[in-house]
Amino acid sequence: MLQHVPPLRRSLPVLLSIGSPMPKDLLTLPLVDRQFPGASSSHVALGPLAAASADDLADLYLVSYPSGVAAADLADAQQEIAATFRGEFGILRADASATAWIDHHPVGAVMVVERSIWDEGLEGPFIIDLFVSPQARGRGVGRSLVQHAVQICALAGDAALSLRIGVGTSPAALAIYASLGFANSD
Repeated sequence: MLQHVPPLRRSLPVLLSIGSPMPKDLLTLPLVDRQFPGASSSHVALGPLAAASADDLADLYLVSYPSGVAAADLADAQQEIAATFRGEFGILRADASATAWIDHHPVGAVMVVERSIWDEGLEGPFIIDLFVSPQARGRGVGRSLVQHAVQICALAGDAALSLRIGVGTSPAALAIYASLGFANSD
């Protein structure tokens, strides 16, 4: 039986055999006894994930990934976002998930679930997606979103925050993860 996994939800190979060994693309950030800097960009406002409409999030999701990596079209993106809110990729952590806004327009989002549905035995919150519109890149949006997730999870007493990287993970996102201390935990 094969499982379909979207990005970062799809950060594993798109089709993954159940029970097969996981690739070494799991990154984890220990949160215990660490200090984390605040949001790095003063012109980026963060709000709850639900502050943006599902349609706005679907539009952002679609344009944020290279063609052929995430959703095939807007309808597919809308289905992915709806599935996220239904909990099909894990139970959303509303406190750690967020949307980013510049000039009253949503420009990105981070989606965090209570735990990975793909990694049996992996404890703690898991970032299933981080996406930023191409027009807002290079302005601190992605960093602000990830820092928000890290801070909230640390304040909640979570021991670690994890994510998977893969096709569609931009060099900028990789740099954010590395600079914050996410490292391969396999």
